[in-house]
Amino acid sequence: MNNELSTLYSDLASVFFRYAHISGALETYMTVLEDRDLQKAFSKIVLGTETEWKQIHRFMNVKGINVKWYPELPVHSIIGEKESLFNFLYGVTLSRMVDHLDFYFSSILRNCYKLTEPISSPFTQFMLRTGIDLHARKHGAFMSKLVQDRRKIEHNRAQIDRDLLNEMVKQHVNHVYKEGDTIQKNHIDVVLTYQVIREFAQDVEAELAKVMNKQNAV
Repeated sequence: MNNELSTLYSDLASVFFRYAHISGALETYMTVLEDRDLQKAFSKIVLGTETEWKQIHRFMNVKGINVKWYPELPVHSIIGEKESLFNFLYGVTLSRMVDHLDFYFSSILRNCYKLTEPISSPFTQFMLRTGIDLHARKHGAFMSKLVQDRRKIEHNRAQIDRDLLNEMVKQHVNHVYKEGDTIQKNHIDVVLTYQVIREFAQDVEAELAKVMNKQNAV
């Protein structure tokens, strides 16, 4: 395993660790909000008195003074946003995983191909420089779709548009999206993507070794 792949594995593991514990914290928070007895038990441990939570706000202590930085919201309104909070976490986690894959490709281009100019699209630049068709590698179709999804999640409010549909047709990516759909991700997507990126990168690494050997033999 070379340094670039080792770094990718380490970065992915860090993202997955953060996701596991942040999602656990969010699940615990929501469980407490949904159960009055848990609210009272938590308050008893932290504050010494049993208190039922009506509203939630956020504050920080500045020089001994509690300064509110987010206003009170009724508990039921926060519970109503449970799905959107988890969707946000799924989207951020998947985007970070793709970011680390981009960094992996960029590192290879810089270290092995001495590319010094800015790399705006590492996925595409890697294929052009190495001649490796990433779409044809193990899990290539999955990765192509994931890269496109990440762009829409970050730049188009997760909305499916005609450009994305045309791009997936061009890359022969199977999907069930229609124009106007919203990209939906879930916990299974995060867990699966963590494993798929690792296997995809390992397959790319094996193919890259063949390419580099041929180039060195010339």
